Amino acid sequence: MEIPIRYGIVLGVIVGAMGFALAILGLHTSETAPMGFVIAAIVINVVVVVLAMQRTAPHSNWSRQVLNGLVLGVVGAAIIFLSSWVMTAVVFPDYYAEFAEAARQRAVAAGLSAAEIEEAVAMASGTPVGTAFSGALGTVITSVVVAAITGYFKRTRQGGDALLTSTV
Repeated sequence: MEIPIRYGIVLGVIVGAMGFALAILGLHTSETAPMGFVIAAIVINVVVVVLAMQRTAPHSNWSRQVLNGLVLGVVGAAIIFLSSWVMTAVVFPDYYAEFAEAARQRAVAAGLSAAEIEEAVAMASGTPVGTAFSGALGTVITSVVVAAITGYFKRTRQGGDALLTSTV
């Protein structure tokens, strides 16, 4: 379990640092940067899991690879949850107010009606715990799915895997 824990820490630290960079640079009020952050976080998650599964493959069958992905995802998710919550609740307590205000300004500039403006602001609203939980959950799900797919191809083949040895 040492490799999944180590890679989970790497995943959590990288994504957490990216989140802080987004806030420090004021990019959280941008229209596209938050979505770019999510896409980058997913790509990093996939890369880290694939690299970890390659390292654990010599000693792991498919189910062990899925377990490795789960452990990696849970470790990464814990760090991501904590860093996201600290960032939005403690270090940048106005994070969501600034994000919502930026959404309001974009909606006004686009000439939307009052109801549409309020809808845009409501969609941009978030809470530190809710957003941190969403990121953590996404990390675990992505890690397990990627590990299951990667683990199918990168694993120790023990006991004559019928799917791989069949000549039919």
